[in-house]
Amino acid sequence: MTKCQPTIASAGQQKGSLLSSMLLLLLFAGGILMFADYILQPDRFPVSRISFIGEFRHVEKSALQENVAPYIGNNFFAIDLQKLEAALRDIDWVSDVSVSRRWPDTLQVNVKEQRLIAAWNKAGWVTSDATIVELPGLKMPGLPLWSGPDGTQVLVQLRSQQFSSLLADVGMQLRKLSYSQRGAWQISASNYLRNEQISIRLGRRDMQDRLYRFARAYGQTLGKLEQRLISVDLRYPNGFAVKWNSIEETTPVNAG
Repeated sequence: MTKCQPTIASAGQQKGSLLSSMLLLLLFAGGILMFADYILQPDRFPVSRISFIGEFRHVEKSALQENVAPYIGNNFFAIDLQKLEAALRDIDWVSDVSVSRRWPDTLQVNVKEQRLIAAWNKAGWVTSDATIVELPGLKMPGLPLWSGPDGTQVLVQLRSQQFSSLLADVGMQLRKLSYSQRGAWQISASNYLRNEQISIRLGRRDMQDRLYRFARAYGQTLGKLEQRLISVDLRYPNGFAVKWNSIEETTPVNAG
């Protein structure tokens, strides 16, 4: 009988220790809830400052301020940043936005603005997210000119990236890109070192392969000649035709 007493005492001690741990845990959790309730009270830790960071070439800063104004005076910790960001993204010309807290009373708004990357048809412009906007009277001569049927700007943007990469390898820059209703592509490219403006007809099939063959020939021979190119027709199965600035007739070139 006496041998069982230590076991009974040990079990009681374990039970008491478990209850003590649970009580401490409840007290700790209660303390956290009380602290959270204190700091989240609407009248405590009010936001009093808004900081905007961005270029703001097209985004109206007043529109940002209007959307953020209702949050002034709200609890610093209780503000729903994701909801505020979603509202700010709906503003014209805003590409992306992030809002962060800066202790003790500031919200910092970082705004990424949409960029114009090309002129579109006669009066439009293409933004960095392939949206068409109309800005009458705007002049930005450094941007390329794209043209195509309505709704094809995403495809034209993709082709522009592909063609520009091939041309850049031989020192040329894409200035104009045209996509016709029948699906044919045409390029205007420049080589400023040679004072060259070249019209390039790609056709409707195998555009990248055709342009690659031309770029290779241009880098090896055509771009080193004294005569300057005016136009190139790549719609031939095994080569292309070129026109020089001092020659009226076209000259066939075997691309190999």
